[in-house]
Amino acid sequence: MYRICFFLVLIGLLIGCEDTSVRPSPPSRTYERINTFTKDKMTDQYFWADEVKDKKIEADLDPLTYFANMKYEKDPWSRITKSQGFGEIADASGYENGFGYHLNFWEDKGYIIAEVNFVYDNSPAAKAGIKRGDLITRMDGKKITTENYTNLYYKSVLSIGLSEDEVSEPYKTIELTAQNFTINPILAYGVIDHEERKIGHIAYSSFVYRNTTSLLQLNNVFQKLKEEGIEELILDLRYNSGGYMLAVKRLCSLIAPESVVESEEILIHKRWNDVYQEKYADIPEQLEERFDKTVPADSRLNLSRLWVITGKETASASELLISALSPYMEVNVIGVPTVGKNMGGITFTPTESDLQGWNITLISLLYTNSRGESVRGGIQPKEYIPEPFPHRYELDDVNDPLLAATLALIPGKTPVALKSRSMSVEKYNRIIPEKASSVVIFEDHGKK
Repeated sequence: MYRICFFLVLIGLLIGCEDTSVRPSPPSRTYERINTFTKDKMTDQYFWADEVKDKKIEADLDPLTYFANMKYEKDPWSRITKSQGFGEIADASGYENGFGYHLNFWEDKGYIIAEVNFVYDNSPAAKAGIKRGDLITRMDGKKITTENYTNLYYKSVLSIGLSEDEVSEPYKTIELTAQNFTINPILAYGVIDHEERKIGHIAYSSFVYRNTTSLLQLNNVFQKLKEEGIEELILDLRYNSGGYMLAVKRLCSLIAPESVVESEEILIHKRWNDVYQEKYADIPEQLEERFDKTVPADSRLNLSRLWVITGKETASASELLISALSPYMEVNVIGVPTVGKNMGGITFTPTESDLQGWNITLISLLYTNSRGESVRGGIQPKEYIPEPFPHRYELDDVNDPLLAATLALIPGKTPVALKSRSMSVEKYNRIIPEKASSVVIFEDHGKK
């Protein structure tokens, strides 16, 4: 049995029992059961099952090594994880155990400056007063390095120093303790009045599916925007690296032309491995995803055009939304090229008590939009505008450079003058930590 989910978790090890008898010890069986579970899944619904099915790998290797040896060499996204319970970046189930901030990491000569992109409400970071644009230059009293910078996400207790710029000593030290909290992926929304027109704006951090609560949140926000009579919509996905297909369908159906939603047109085509492609030949819902006409009519915007802000982390489900809507409406992308993740995954979670905590996320399918177009290689923007460093404005402030540039492109708009920036991004390299959660997760109807 397995469940569908979306994780970025720390890697851990299972602890086995030691044989203390005087007889020669047999080979360790500590990891054999989880490795057997791994092999069963990778030789079944894994997209490259045929390529790995004949691999002979020692069954008692540690699970990470076993998985790495078992995995298809050209697969960059599948992985095995084991939760440690602290400091994990929020996943698409809508729950986090961590600090609640999202960071950019800038490197110069081995040292790191962490820039706060946003903070979730009711998180430890929010309660401590941390906000977008804050610069973290110290961790536990020392400079942050390329060797330890991910501790800003993963540690359970942390002391951080905030500075005015990249060279000043910290003006404030904040103590943080990781906690459980529920995230709201709608970071900001509202209506921008500009030249007698109403422009809707939503900043969305993840395609969350938390029972029905997160979907109801989307319905309510879109209902409010519709009541305001918005004529255009700007969807900010610059920090959105993926989530559930179910949330993608809901969001697409709230945005798209009414006729497309009512007729339940095709969003995407799905291509499984050869065995499952044949197995699903007579099951249409396994070979395609369609618009959802069950979304409330009073929340549907019925738009003919969409404006999407992208960043270097825009991937997976975010790319799927852009691609899936493009055949049915004008979709304008502003920002930088997206990541180009054109495959979807399933997370298998064993239910046996001795295997608790292990999760195996496997790439299981390729997807294309209704025209057969793939996001492989990334989606190119209509206007290339990289995000500046540091942040000076909130996500819903019309002076935010990406939001201002998008407004300037909407017909009838005029460019907004931008204030000068004091820090030189040219000397820094941006580092993006590897994220296990950056594939779109599809619900599988073939559970056994």
